[in-house]
Amino acid sequence: MIKVIGGEFRGRSLASVPGESTRPPLARVRAAVANILAGYIEGASVLDLFAGTGSYSIELISRGARSATCIDKNPKAVETVRRNLASLGIEDRVRLITGDATRIVDLLEKSGCRYEIILVAPPYFTELDEKTMEILGRSPLVDPAGIVVLQQHRRERMEEKWGRLSLRKTYSYGDTRISTYLPDLSDNA
Repeated sequence: MIKVIGGEFRGRSLASVPGESTRPPLARVRAAVANILAGYIEGASVLDLFAGTGSYSIELISRGARSATCIDKNPKAVETVRRNLASLGIEDRVRLITGDATRIVDLLEKSGCRYEIILVAPPYFTELDEKTMEILGRSPLVDPAGIVVLQQHRRERMEEKWGRLSLRKTYSYGDTRISTYLPDLSDNA
């Protein structure tokens, strides 16, 4: 059972996605990401690509984020996020989209969306991490004062730069690597 670690919903349980296809982030990794993002959370708009259970977005909303957009193509994951949002009464603060995150980014761009926090936590060893970061590296979705958090397996490829996004810092938790990227404000690419 997944539990919210901090903030308004601290200690509340979240449902997991049935089956083996979705791996929720470990509690210590979620806590670490929330701590890393502490200066960005208050009033932030969050984009959670490959949302799974929605635990990252829910954790950030619990700690003061204004809203979130969760995207996942697995219908079981989307239904799990929906149940988790309903159990906390925050359906009105989270937009839930079923579909391929790498394709939906384009639709969000066209609608003029911007996010202060973007979470990229795709399944390991699928190359979706690289594909998504390449897209975000040239995307206006990342607010100029925003941050992108990439969760990968420690053996997956890490880059110092993805387009206009530059590596800020990397953290390791067992086999999980968390990297934070900031937009390069001097580059209008």
